[in-house]
Amino acid sequence: MRADLRETLAYCTNLPSLPSVAIRVLEIGRQPDVSPDDLVELLGQDPALATRVLRVSNSPLYALQNRCRNLQQAVLALGLNATLTLALSFSLGDSMRQAGEHSEAIDRVWRRALIAGTAARILAQMLRVPRREELFLAAMLQDLGVLALNAALPDTYPSLIARAATHDDLVLIEREALATDHGEVGTWLMERWGFPEPLVMAPTAAHEPQSVTALEEQRQFLSVVAISGRLADLFVSSRREMDTAVVAGFARQWLGVEADMLRAALDDVTEALPLVEQVFEARLISPEQAAAVLDQARELLAMRNLKLLQQAAEQQRRVTEMERSSQRWREKATRDALTGLHNRLFFDEHLEREIAVAAQEGQPLVLGFLDLDHFKEVNDAYGHDTGDVVLTTVGQTLRRHTRDSDLVVRYGGEEFIVLLPCTRLATAQGIFERLRRAIAAVEYTSPDNAVFRVTASIGIAAFMDEGHTEITQFDLVRRADRALYTAKQCGRNRVECADARVTI
Repeated sequence: MRADLRETLAYCTNLPSLPSVAIRVLEIGRQPDVSPDDLVELLGQDPALATRVLRVSNSPLYALQNRCRNLQQAVLALGLNATLTLALSFSLGDSMRQAGEHSEAIDRVWRRALIAGTAARILAQMLRVPRREELFLAAMLQDLGVLALNAALPDTYPSLIARAATHDDLVLIEREALATDHGEVGTWLMERWGFPEPLVMAPTAAHEPQSVTALEEQRQFLSVVAISGRLADLFVSSRREMDTAVVAGFARQWLGVEADMLRAALDDVTEALPLVEQVFEARLISPEQAAAVLDQARELLAMRNLKLLQQAAEQQRRVTEMERSSQRWREKATRDALTGLHNRLFFDEHLEREIAVAAQEGQPLVLGFLDLDHFKEVNDAYGHDTGDVVLTTVGQTLRRHTRDSDLVVRYGGEEFIVLLPCTRLATAQGIFERLRRAIAAVEYTSPDNAVFRVTASIGIAAFMDEGHTEITQFDLVRRADRALYTAKQCGRNRVECADARVTI
């Protein structure tokens, strides 16, 4: 995830947040010696939540042999882990539903979440996958990142959702516009909340479960989550014929589920949805719509010749692979092969966006242009391999002494650029002085055991927040470059500021 987007998310006050009861449930879940009485006491502090847990324990979803008359009986009958996960599901579900009241597209996320959770639980039961309630919760939270991005980027993200005809479309659009997707954002958010694995992995793996590094038992868990989301799309998407073909192909590929089992799973999901609506007090889909989805899916899945399904799955696999390949080439094209830092191509695009954001939000921005002093002499005296070590080490030093939100670029040759968003000039002067000292402090050893150091001259220019509007990215770079020239003229190994602050 890009550092600037991570920072925007980190400081967004409207992100989905853990309700207090969910925080306490997580804390109890981490305790090795938790008892059913502890959980009963906690749930008893929230009568509405306790009532829902008791109600679901007596619902046909669980088909318990004996009716539970109180919360303690329900906890004992369901089991500690199942009750903990159910309590989290209810608490987080309420939070997600409140976030879903802002638009039809976000409301669709909430409906997809509950249908996916239901499908995951049913698939787990059919495949005898353990931890069914955790699967319900993981499947329900797989699109949490959509809510986070919608809250953090209210001016841009809704238009991305509006452009997406399908869930897969949304993922591709997000990656193109944001260099990430809501799965990665969901994983980031759940890590902050302290969720356990593989719940944290589920949002990222939901789109391509085979592409993530996971243990074998985790991979099955994650594949069930991924299929559950695609099954949910049959109920919330308008492209059901193609979606049915695609989900059938992936179900076979990822879980070994054949068409007959998938058809049975769809039957069970359709039958369970009214009960889920009751338990979560939500309207997911009308009986007529559910019947139409089921009839169409049955017809496709009942075909003896699954060639069409296989072709569709193969087509989807190729599209996914092409998109992943494009992402890899894009990343490779915008990275410096030697240092691993972003290169000038990435910087030119990124700076334009940063200036636009700074202008819109009235935030300062400082750019520093660094040039290693007498670097040609290093190459001449010790060879280009040693010079490469110096360049790589300088890049690592700059990265180590800057924030995640700062951008460090190898601009070309022995030139580097550091971009400091939301930083005033006075603060930036101290930062670049620290960087200059850090670079000068590193000792290098040549192939013939000569010990040497390198220094850097630095020119900085600021984009401030007080008035004029004529500043461009080229002006900012040019002014920093001129300040760098001044540093060279004044003896090198120093930091110089541009003559005057530039304002907007």
